[in-house]
Amino acid sequence: MKKAISFIFGVLLLSVSCLSSCSSDKDKLAHLHDEQGLAGLRVATSTGSCYDIELSKRDDIQLLLFNSDADQLQALLSGQADVLVQDETVFNSEIRKEYGIQIAFKGEQAFPTALAFRKDEPDLVQAMNAVLATMKEDGTLKQLKDFWLTEEYLDNRLFRHIPVETTGDNPLRVACVVNLAPISFVVGKEWYGLEVDLARALSSYLHRPLEFKLYDMSGIMALKNGLADLLIGGMFVTPERQMQFLFAEPYHNFHPAYYIRNPEVKATSTAGFWEKIGKSLRRNLVEENRWQYITGGLLETLKITFFSILLGSVLGMGVCALSRSRRKWMRGVAGFYSWFMSSIPILVLLLILFYVVFVGSGLSPATVAIIAFSLDFAAGAGEIYSTSLSAIPHGQTEAGLALGFTRLQTFFHIVLPQALKRGLPLFQGQCISLLKGTSIVGYIAIQDLTRAGDLIRSRTFDPFVPLLIVTLIYFLLAWLIILLLKLVTPKKQVL
Repeated sequence: MKKAISFIFGVLLLSVSCLSSCSSDKDKLAHLHDEQGLAGLRVATSTGSCYDIELSKRDDIQLLLFNSDADQLQALLSGQADVLVQDETVFNSEIRKEYGIQIAFKGEQAFPTALAFRKDEPDLVQAMNAVLATMKEDGTLKQLKDFWLTEEYLDNRLFRHIPVETTGDNPLRVACVVNLAPISFVVGKEWYGLEVDLARALSSYLHRPLEFKLYDMSGIMALKNGLADLLIGGMFVTPERQMQFLFAEPYHNFHPAYYIRNPEVKATSTAGFWEKIGKSLRRNLVEENRWQYITGGLLETLKITFFSILLGSVLGMGVCALSRSRRKWMRGVAGFYSWFMSSIPILVLLLILFYVVFVGSGLSPATVAIIAFSLDFAAGAGEIYSTSLSAIPHGQTEAGLALGFTRLQTFFHIVLPQALKRGLPLFQGQCISLLKGTSIVGYIAIQDLTRAGDLIRSRTFDPFVPLLIVTLIYFLLAWLIILLLKLVTPKKQVL
Protein backbone atom coordinates (compact mmCIF):
# COMPACT_ATOMS: atom_id res chain seq x y z
CA MET A 1 0.00 0.00 0.00
CA LYS A 2 2.82 2.37 0.87
CA LYS A 3 4.54 1.61 -2.44
CA ALA A 4 1.34 2.40 -4.35
CA ILE A 5 0.91 5.71 -2.53
CA SER A 6 4.57 6.60 -3.15
CA PHE A 7 4.20 5.78 -6.85
CA ILE A 8 1.06 7.94 -7.22
CA PHE A 9 2.72 10.78 -5.33
CA GLY A 10 5.76 10.55 -7.61
CA VAL A 11 3.61 10.65 -10.75
CA LEU A 12 1.72 13.70 -9.44
CA LEU A 13 4.98 15.42 -8.57
CA LEU A 14 6.40 14.70 -12.05
CA SER A 15 3.20 16.00 -13.69
CA VAL A 16 3.32 19.21 -11.66
CA SER A 17 6.99 19.60 -12.57
CA CYS A 18 6.25 19.14 -16.28
CA LEU A 19 3.34 21.60 -16.17
CA SER A 20 5.51 24.09 -14.34
CA SER A 21 8.26 23.67 -16.95
CA CYS A 22 5.78 24.17 -19.81
CA SER A 23 4.37 27.24 -18.12
CA SER A 24 7.88 28.57 -17.60
CA ASP A 25 8.71 28.06 -21.32
CA LYS A 26 5.51 29.85 -22.32
CA ASP A 27 6.45 32.75 -20.10
CA LYS A 28 9.89 32.87 -21.70
CA LEU A 29 8.40 32.88 -25.19
CA ALA A 30 5.93 35.60 -24.27
CA HIS A 31 8.82 37.84 -23.20
CA LEU A 32 11.33 36.75 -25.86
CA HIS A 33 12.90 39.93 -27.20
CA ASP A 34 16.57 39.14 -27.73
CA GLU A 35 19.02 36.27 -28.17
CA GLN A 36 19.85 36.14 -24.48
CA GLY A 37 16.28 34.98 -23.86
CA LEU A 38 16.89 31.79 -25.83
CA ALA A 39 18.56 30.17 -22.82
CA GLY A 40 16.86 26.90 -21.91
CA LEU A 41 14.76 26.77 -25.09
CA ARG A 42 14.71 24.31 -28.01
CA VAL A 43 15.89 26.18 -31.10
CA ALA A 44 15.43 24.84 -34.66
CA THR A 45 17.48 25.94 -37.67
CA SER A 46 19.03 24.66 -40.92
CA THR A 47 21.91 22.20 -40.91
CA GLY A 48 25.19 23.81 -41.96
CA SER A 49 23.79 27.34 -42.06
CA CYS A 50 25.43 30.36 -40.48
CA TYR A 51 22.80 30.19 -37.77
CA ASP A 52 23.83 26.59 -37.07
CA ILE A 53 27.46 27.71 -36.73
CA GLU A 54 26.61 30.61 -34.43
CA LEU A 55 24.08 28.78 -32.24
CA SER A 56 26.24 25.66 -31.87
CA LYS A 57 28.65 27.78 -29.83
CA ARG A 58 26.04 28.08 -27.09
CA ASP A 59 25.65 25.37 -24.47
CA ASP A 60 22.56 26.89 -22.82
CA ILE A 61 20.13 25.94 -25.62
CA GLN A 62 19.00 22.68 -27.22
CA LEU A 63 19.83 23.06 -30.91
CA LEU A 64 17.66 21.09 -33.37
CA LEU A 65 18.94 20.84 -36.96
CA PHE A 66 16.77 20.18 -40.04
CA ASN A 67 17.41 19.91 -43.77
CA SER A 68 14.40 21.89 -44.99
CA ASP A 69 12.39 24.93 -43.93
CA ALA A 70 9.17 22.92 -44.11
CA ASP A 71 10.54 20.42 -41.57
CA GLN A 72 11.62 23.25 -39.28
CA LEU A 73 8.17 24.81 -39.45
CA GLN A 74 6.52 21.48 -38.67
CA ALA A 75 8.82 21.03 -35.66
CA LEU A 76 7.73 24.44 -34.37
CA LEU A 77 4.03 23.79 -34.96
CA SER A 78 4.14 20.32 -33.38
CA GLY A 79 5.84 21.62 -30.25
CA GLN A 80 9.15 19.83 -30.86
CA ALA A 81 10.87 23.23 -31.03
CA ASP A 82 10.16 26.45 -29.13
CA VAL A 83 11.86 28.83 -31.54
CA LEU A 84 12.75 28.69 -35.24
CA VAL A 85 15.67 30.71 -36.56
CA GLN A 86 15.71 31.56 -40.26
CA ASP A 87 16.18 34.47 -42.65
CA GLU A 88 13.73 37.30 -42.16
CA THR A 89 12.23 36.70 -45.62
CA VAL A 90 11.68 32.93 -45.44
CA PHE A 91 8.20 32.87 -43.92
CA ASN A 92 6.26 35.73 -45.51
CA SER A 93 3.14 37.33 -44.04
CA GLU A 94 0.80 34.88 -45.77
CA ILE A 95 2.65 31.85 -44.39
CA ARG A 96 2.82 33.38 -40.91
CA LYS A 97 -0.91 34.06 -40.92
CA GLU A 98 -1.88 30.66 -42.31
CA TYR A 99 0.23 28.62 -39.89
CA GLY A 100 -0.15 30.86 -36.87
CA ILE A 101 3.45 31.93 -36.30
CA GLN A 102 5.01 35.33 -35.66
CA ILE A 103 8.42 36.96 -35.48
CA ALA A 104 9.40 37.38 -31.85
CA PHE A 105 12.36 39.59 -32.79
CA LYS A 106 15.04 40.08 -35.42
CA GLY A 107 18.71 39.56 -34.67
CA GLU A 108 21.07 42.50 -34.69
CA GLN A 109 23.80 40.72 -36.65
CA ALA A 110 23.71 41.45 -40.39
CA PHE A 111 24.79 38.83 -42.92
CA PRO A 112 26.01 40.22 -46.26
CA THR A 113 24.65 38.12 -49.12
CA ALA A 114 26.06 37.79 -52.64
CA LEU A 115 26.28 35.56 -55.70
CA ALA A 116 29.16 33.04 -55.58
CA PHE A 117 31.57 32.11 -58.39
CA ARG A 118 34.49 29.72 -58.85
CA LYS A 119 38.00 30.85 -58.04
CA ASP A 120 39.01 30.52 -61.68
CA GLU A 121 36.24 32.87 -62.90
CA PRO A 122 37.33 36.39 -61.82
CA ASP A 123 35.98 37.82 -65.09
CA LEU A 124 32.46 36.71 -64.17
CA VAL A 125 32.81 38.38 -60.76
CA GLN A 126 33.94 41.63 -62.39
CA ALA A 127 30.99 41.43 -64.80
CA MET A 128 28.56 40.87 -61.92
CA ASN A 129 30.02 43.79 -60.00
CA ALA A 130 29.68 45.99 -63.09
CA VAL A 131 26.03 44.95 -63.40
CA LEU A 132 25.38 45.68 -59.72
CA ALA A 133 27.06 49.10 -59.99
CA THR A 134 24.85 50.02 -62.95
CA MET A 135 21.73 48.73 -61.18
CA LYS A 136 22.53 50.76 -58.07
CA GLU A 137 23.17 53.88 -60.13
CA ASP A 138 19.96 53.74 -62.16
CA GLY A 139 17.82 52.56 -59.23
CA THR A 140 17.02 49.10 -60.67
CA LEU A 141 18.47 47.27 -57.67
CA LYS A 142 16.33 49.28 -55.26
CA GLN A 143 13.25 48.56 -57.34
CA LEU A 144 14.00 44.84 -57.29
CA LYS A 145 14.56 44.81 -53.53
CA ASP A 146 11.39 46.82 -52.94
CA PHE A 147 9.45 44.37 -55.10
CA TRP A 148 10.79 41.13 -53.62
CA LEU A 149 11.75 42.00 -50.04
CA THR A 150 8.68 44.09 -49.14
CA GLU A 151 6.35 41.30 -50.36
CA GLU A 152 4.98 43.41 -53.18
CA TYR A 153 5.15 40.25 -55.29
CA LEU A 154 2.46 38.74 -53.04
CA ASP A 155 0.04 41.60 -53.67
CA ASN A 156 -0.27 41.27 -57.42
CA ARG A 157 0.98 37.66 -57.91
CA LEU A 158 3.13 38.97 -60.74
CA PHE A 159 6.49 37.25 -60.60
CA ARG A 160 8.03 39.65 -63.06
CA HIS A 161 11.41 39.32 -64.70
CA ILE A 162 14.27 41.40 -65.93
CA PRO A 163 13.88 40.76 -69.67
CA VAL A 164 16.42 38.47 -71.31
CA GLU A 165 16.31 37.66 -75.01
CA THR A 166 19.70 36.03 -75.27
CA THR A 167 20.16 32.73 -77.09
CA GLY A 168 23.31 30.81 -77.86
CA ASP A 169 25.41 27.71 -77.31
CA ASN A 170 27.33 28.95 -74.25
CA PRO A 171 24.78 29.05 -71.41
CA LEU A 172 25.42 30.65 -68.05
CA ARG A 173 24.86 27.67 -65.76
CA VAL A 174 23.23 28.63 -62.48
CA ALA A 175 23.22 26.26 -59.50
CA CYS A 176 20.34 27.02 -57.14
CA VAL A 177 20.85 26.17 -53.48
CA VAL A 178 17.25 26.82 -52.42
CA ASN A 179 13.78 26.78 -53.89
CA LEU A 180 12.37 29.50 -51.69
CA ALA A 181 10.57 32.77 -52.30
CA PRO A 182 11.60 35.55 -52.59
CA ILE A 183 15.26 34.59 -53.23
CA SER A 184 14.95 31.87 -55.89
CA PHE A 185 11.95 29.67 -56.54
CA VAL A 186 10.42 27.74 -59.42
CA VAL A 187 6.86 27.90 -60.68
CA GLY A 188 6.21 25.26 -63.32
CA LYS A 189 9.46 25.30 -65.26
CA GLU A 190 10.26 28.98 -64.78
CA TRP A 191 12.53 30.40 -62.09
CA TYR A 192 11.73 33.62 -60.22
CA GLY A 193 13.13 35.62 -57.33
CA LEU A 194 15.49 38.42 -56.41
CA GLU A 195 18.71 36.52 -57.14
CA VAL A 196 17.18 35.01 -60.27
CA ASP A 197 16.65 38.55 -61.57
CA LEU A 198 20.26 39.39 -60.72
CA ALA A 199 21.39 36.34 -62.69
CA ARG A 200 19.17 37.42 -65.58
CA ALA A 201 20.77 40.86 -65.53
CA LEU A 202 24.23 39.23 -65.71
CA SER A 203 23.00 37.02 -68.55
CA SER A 204 21.85 40.07 -70.51
CA TYR A 205 25.17 41.84 -69.86
CA LEU A 206 27.20 38.87 -71.09
CA HIS A 207 24.80 37.96 -73.92
CA ARG A 208 24.63 34.37 -72.71
CA PRO A 209 21.45 32.30 -72.15
CA LEU A 210 20.59 31.02 -68.68
CA GLU A 211 20.34 27.44 -67.47
CA PHE A 212 19.00 26.83 -63.94
CA LYS A 213 19.36 23.62 -61.92
CA LEU A 214 18.29 22.97 -58.34
CA TYR A 215 21.02 21.17 -56.37
CA ASP A 216 20.16 22.13 -52.78
CA MET A 217 23.35 22.33 -50.72
CA SER A 218 25.17 19.99 -53.12
CA GLY A 219 25.21 23.03 -55.41
CA ILE A 220 28.43 23.97 -53.63
CA MET A 221 30.05 20.79 -55.01
CA ALA A 222 28.54 21.49 -58.44
CA LEU A 223 30.16 24.93 -58.49
CA LYS A 224 33.54 23.66 -57.26
CA ASN A 225 33.61 20.88 -59.86
CA GLY A 226 32.76 23.11 -62.80
CA LEU A 227 29.17 21.92 -63.30
CA ALA A 228 27.93 25.47 -62.71
CA ASP A 229 29.22 28.98 -63.35
CA LEU A 230 27.57 30.70 -60.42
CA LEU A 231 25.70 29.83 -57.27
CA ILE A 232 22.52 31.50 -56.01
CA GLY A 233 20.23 30.91 -53.06
CA GLY A 234 20.96 33.43 -50.32
CA MET A 235 24.62 32.59 -49.79
CA PHE A 236 26.04 34.54 -46.85
CA VAL A 237 29.57 35.81 -47.38
CA THR A 238 31.74 34.23 -44.68
CA PRO A 239 35.54 33.93 -44.36
CA GLU A 240 35.32 30.14 -44.77
CA ARG A 241 33.35 30.43 -48.00
CA GLN A 242 35.64 33.15 -49.31
CA MET A 243 38.49 30.64 -49.09
CA GLN A 244 36.62 28.37 -51.54
CA PHE A 245 34.79 30.81 -53.81
CA LEU A 246 34.81 34.31 -55.22
CA PHE A 247 31.88 36.52 -54.28
CA ALA A 248 30.46 39.49 -56.11
CA GLU A 249 29.67 42.64 -54.13
CA PRO A 250 26.91 41.95 -51.56
CA TYR A 251 23.52 43.10 -52.82
CA HIS A 252 21.83 43.07 -49.39
CA ASN A 253 22.41 42.47 -45.68
CA PHE A 254 19.93 39.99 -44.23
CA HIS A 255 19.04 39.60 -40.54
CA PRO A 256 17.96 36.43 -38.77
CA ALA A 257 14.36 36.27 -37.59
CA TYR A 258 13.28 34.31 -34.53
CA TYR A 259 9.87 32.76 -35.18
CA ILE A 260 7.52 31.45 -32.49
CA ARG A 261 3.95 30.24 -32.44
CA ASN A 262 1.40 33.04 -32.18
CA PRO A 263 -0.55 32.43 -28.94
CA GLU A 264 -3.41 34.64 -30.15
CA VAL A 265 -4.12 32.43 -33.17
CA LYS A 266 -6.60 29.66 -32.44
CA ALA A 267 -8.19 27.08 -34.67
CA THR A 268 -11.57 28.61 -35.57
CA SER A 269 -12.18 26.85 -38.89
CA THR A 270 -15.58 25.16 -39.17
CA ALA A 271 -14.75 23.38 -42.43
CA GLY A 272 -15.45 19.67 -42.52
CA PHE A 273 -12.86 16.96 -42.98
CA TRP A 274 -13.42 16.46 -46.70
CA GLU A 275 -13.57 20.19 -47.28
CA LYS A 276 -10.16 20.55 -45.65
CA ILE A 277 -8.78 17.69 -47.73
CA GLY A 278 -10.13 19.29 -50.91
CA LYS A 279 -8.63 22.66 -50.02
CA SER A 280 -5.27 21.06 -49.27
CA LEU A 281 -5.27 19.11 -52.54
CA ARG A 282 -6.11 22.23 -54.52
CA ARG A 283 -3.30 24.13 -52.82
CA ASN A 284 -0.71 21.42 -53.29
CA LEU A 285 -1.67 20.20 -56.76
CA VAL A 286 -3.86 22.69 -58.62
CA GLU A 287 -2.37 26.08 -57.71
CA GLU A 288 0.55 27.03 -59.97
CA ASN A 289 -0.07 23.67 -61.73
CA ARG A 290 1.95 21.92 -59.05
CA TRP A 291 0.64 18.54 -60.23
CA GLN A 292 3.17 18.87 -63.04
CA TYR A 293 5.96 18.38 -60.49
CA ILE A 294 4.45 15.00 -59.58
CA THR A 295 3.98 13.80 -63.18
CA GLY A 296 7.43 15.01 -64.22
CA GLY A 297 9.05 13.47 -61.16
CA LEU A 298 7.20 10.19 -61.70
CA LEU A 299 8.52 9.92 -65.26
CA GLU A 300 12.10 10.52 -64.05
CA THR A 301 11.73 7.88 -61.33
CA LEU A 302 10.27 5.36 -63.78
CA LYS A 303 13.02 6.02 -66.32
CA ILE A 304 15.86 5.61 -63.84
CA THR A 305 14.28 2.55 -62.21
CA PHE A 306 13.51 0.72 -65.47
CA PHE A 307 16.87 1.22 -67.14
CA SER A 308 18.78 0.54 -63.91
CA ILE A 309 16.97 -2.78 -63.42
CA LEU A 310 17.49 -3.70 -67.08
CA LEU A 311 21.21 -2.83 -67.19
CA GLY A 312 21.83 -4.09 -63.66
CA SER A 313 20.23 -7.45 -64.46
CA VAL A 314 22.52 -7.91 -67.45
CA LEU A 315 25.60 -6.89 -65.46
CA GLY A 316 24.46 -9.23 -62.69
CA MET A 317 24.67 -12.14 -65.13
CA GLY A 318 28.32 -11.30 -65.66
CA VAL A 319 28.91 -11.15 -61.90
CA CYS A 320 27.18 -14.52 -61.54
CA ALA A 321 29.27 -16.05 -64.32
CA LEU A 322 32.48 -14.83 -62.66
CA SER A 323 31.41 -16.14 -59.24
CA ARG A 324 30.73 -19.61 -60.70
CA SER A 325 33.92 -19.72 -62.78
CA ARG A 326 36.48 -22.48 -62.31
CA ARG A 327 39.21 -19.85 -62.19
CA LYS A 328 39.94 -18.71 -58.67
CA TRP A 329 40.93 -15.17 -59.63
CA MET A 330 37.60 -14.67 -61.44
CA ARG A 331 35.70 -15.81 -58.37
CA GLY A 332 37.85 -13.41 -56.35
CA VAL A 333 36.95 -10.49 -58.64
CA ALA A 334 33.24 -11.28 -58.32
CA GLY A 335 33.50 -11.61 -54.55
CA PHE A 336 35.40 -8.35 -54.18
CA TYR A 337 32.93 -6.51 -56.43
CA SER A 338 29.92 -7.77 -54.46
CA TRP A 339 31.60 -6.96 -51.14
CA PHE A 340 32.63 -3.47 -52.27
CA MET A 341 29.21 -2.54 -53.67
CA SER A 342 27.42 -3.83 -50.56
CA SER A 343 29.79 -1.87 -48.30
CA ILE A 344 29.51 1.58 -49.90
CA PRO A 345 26.27 3.58 -49.47
CA ILE A 346 24.54 4.17 -52.80
CA LEU A 347 24.40 7.92 -52.07
CA VAL A 348 28.19 8.04 -51.74
CA LEU A 349 28.60 6.07 -54.96
CA LEU A 350 26.20 8.43 -56.76
CA LEU A 351 28.04 11.54 -55.59
CA ILE A 352 31.47 10.11 -56.44
CA LEU A 353 30.38 9.18 -59.95
CA PHE A 354 28.66 12.50 -60.61
CA TYR A 355 31.08 14.95 -58.98
CA VAL A 356 34.37 13.07 -59.51
CA VAL A 357 34.40 10.23 -62.04
CA PHE A 358 32.13 11.67 -64.73
CA VAL A 359 32.64 15.37 -64.06
CA GLY A 360 33.21 17.15 -67.35
CA SER A 361 32.16 14.07 -69.35
CA GLY A 362 28.97 15.65 -70.62
CA LEU A 363 26.81 12.81 -69.29
CA SER A 364 23.42 13.92 -68.04
CA PRO A 365 22.60 13.50 -64.32
CA ALA A 366 19.98 10.87 -65.21
CA THR A 367 22.56 8.82 -67.12
CA VAL A 368 25.01 8.95 -64.21
CA ALA A 369 22.19 7.90 -61.84
CA ILE A 370 21.36 4.91 -64.06
CA ILE A 371 25.03 3.86 -64.10
CA ALA A 372 25.29 4.15 -60.30
CA PHE A 373 22.12 2.18 -59.57
CA SER A 374 22.96 -0.42 -62.23
CA LEU A 375 26.36 -1.09 -60.66
CA ASP A 376 24.77 -1.41 -57.23
CA PHE A 377 21.91 -3.58 -58.52
CA ALA A 378 24.31 -5.87 -60.40
CA ALA A 379 26.06 -6.92 -57.20
CA GLY A 380 22.83 -8.00 -55.52
CA ALA A 381 21.38 -9.55 -58.67
CA GLY A 382 24.56 -11.55 -59.28
CA GLU A 383 24.38 -13.08 -55.82
CA ILE A 384 20.68 -13.89 -56.30
CA TYR A 385 21.37 -15.61 -59.63
CA SER A 386 24.25 -17.61 -58.18
CA THR A 387 22.32 -18.66 -55.07
CA SER A 388 19.25 -19.67 -57.09
CA LEU A 389 21.25 -21.75 -59.54
CA SER A 390 23.22 -23.43 -56.77
CA ALA A 391 19.95 -24.45 -55.11
CA ILE A 392 18.99 -26.63 -58.09
CA PRO A 393 20.30 -30.20 -57.56
CA HIS A 394 22.94 -31.27 -60.05
CA GLY A 395 20.82 -34.33 -60.70
CA GLN A 396 18.43 -32.17 -62.69
CA THR A 397 21.19 -31.41 -65.18
CA GLU A 398 22.25 -35.04 -65.34
CA ALA A 399 18.64 -36.12 -65.96
CA GLY A 400 18.30 -33.64 -68.79
CA LEU A 401 21.47 -34.84 -70.45
CA ALA A 402 20.35 -38.46 -70.04
CA LEU A 403 17.10 -37.61 -71.86
CA GLY A 404 19.07 -36.32 -74.84
CA PHE A 405 19.00 -32.59 -74.17
CA THR A 406 22.12 -30.56 -74.85
CA ARG A 407 23.68 -28.67 -71.95
CA LEU A 408 22.18 -25.40 -73.29
CA GLN A 409 18.73 -26.94 -73.65
CA THR A 410 18.99 -28.49 -70.21
CA PHE A 411 19.87 -25.12 -68.68
CA PHE A 412 17.11 -23.11 -70.36
CA HIS A 413 14.32 -25.73 -70.18
CA ILE A 414 15.01 -27.44 -66.86
CA VAL A 415 17.42 -25.54 -64.59
CA LEU A 416 16.58 -21.90 -65.35
CA PRO A 417 12.77 -22.11 -64.80
CA GLN A 418 13.32 -23.65 -61.38
CA ALA A 419 15.99 -21.09 -60.50
CA LEU A 420 13.71 -18.22 -61.54
CA LYS A 421 10.97 -19.40 -59.22
CA ARG A 422 13.40 -19.77 -56.33
CA GLY A 423 15.04 -16.40 -56.91
CA LEU A 424 11.91 -14.36 -57.73
CA PRO A 425 11.12 -13.23 -54.15
CA LEU A 426 14.70 -12.04 -53.63
CA PHE A 427 14.78 -10.37 -57.05
CA GLN A 428 11.50 -8.58 -56.28
CA GLY A 429 12.97 -7.22 -53.09
CA GLN A 430 16.08 -6.07 -54.96
CA CYS A 431 13.95 -4.22 -57.53
CA ILE A 432 11.82 -2.54 -54.86
CA SER A 433 14.95 -1.52 -52.95
CA LEU A 434 16.27 0.10 -56.12
CA LEU A 435 12.97 1.93 -56.64
CA LYS A 436 13.10 3.33 -53.12
CA GLY A 437 16.79 4.13 -53.48
CA THR A 438 16.11 6.44 -56.43
CA SER A 439 14.69 8.95 -53.93
CA ILE A 440 18.25 10.28 -53.42
CA VAL A 441 18.84 11.37 -57.03
CA GLY A 442 17.77 14.90 -56.14
CA TYR A 443 21.30 15.35 -54.78
CA ILE A 444 22.53 15.56 -58.38
CA ALA A 445 19.83 17.93 -59.65
CA ILE A 446 17.32 15.34 -60.89
CA GLN A 447 13.69 16.23 -60.26
CA ASP A 448 12.42 12.78 -59.36
CA LEU A 449 9.26 11.86 -57.46
CA THR A 450 10.70 12.60 -54.02
CA ARG A 451 12.16 15.91 -55.17
CA ALA A 452 8.75 16.78 -56.66
CA GLY A 453 7.20 16.42 -53.21
CA ASP A 454 9.97 18.57 -51.72
CA LEU A 455 9.39 21.28 -54.34
CA ILE A 456 5.71 21.41 -53.46
CA ARG A 457 6.45 21.49 -49.73
CA SER A 458 8.95 24.32 -50.22
CA ARG A 459 6.15 26.42 -51.74
CA THR A 460 3.20 25.43 -49.53
CA PHE A 461 5.02 24.34 -46.32
CA ASP A 462 2.37 21.60 -46.06
CA PRO A 463 3.97 18.77 -44.06
CA PHE A 464 1.41 16.09 -44.89
CA VAL A 465 -0.30 16.07 -48.31
CA PRO A 466 2.81 16.14 -50.59
CA LEU A 467 4.45 13.35 -48.59
CA LEU A 468 1.22 11.33 -48.59
CA ILE A 469 0.87 11.63 -52.38
CA VAL A 470 4.49 10.58 -52.94
CA THR A 471 4.09 7.67 -50.51
CA LEU A 472 0.99 6.35 -52.29
CA ILE A 473 2.71 6.56 -55.68
CA TYR A 474 5.77 4.64 -54.43
CA PHE A 475 3.43 2.00 -52.97
CA LEU A 476 1.65 1.60 -56.33
CA LEU A 477 4.97 1.40 -58.19
CA ALA A 478 6.23 -1.33 -55.85
CA TRP A 479 2.98 -3.28 -56.36
CA LEU A 480 3.33 -2.94 -60.15
CA ILE A 481 6.91 -4.25 -60.04
CA ILE A 482 5.76 -7.37 -58.16
CA LEU A 483 2.86 -7.87 -60.58
CA LEU A 484 5.03 -7.51 -63.69
CA LEU A 485 7.70 -9.88 -62.39
CA LYS A 486 5.05 -12.52 -61.65
CA LEU A 487 3.66 -12.12 -65.17
CA VAL A 488 7.04 -12.76 -66.82
CA THR A 489 7.96 -15.70 -64.59
CA PRO A 490 7.56 -19.08 -66.35
CA LYS A 491 4.49 -21.00 -65.19
CA LYS A 492 5.58 -24.40 -66.55
CA GLN A 493 5.95 -27.05 -63.91
CA VAL A 494 9.23 -28.97 -64.03
CA LEU A 495 9.31 -32.56 -62.86
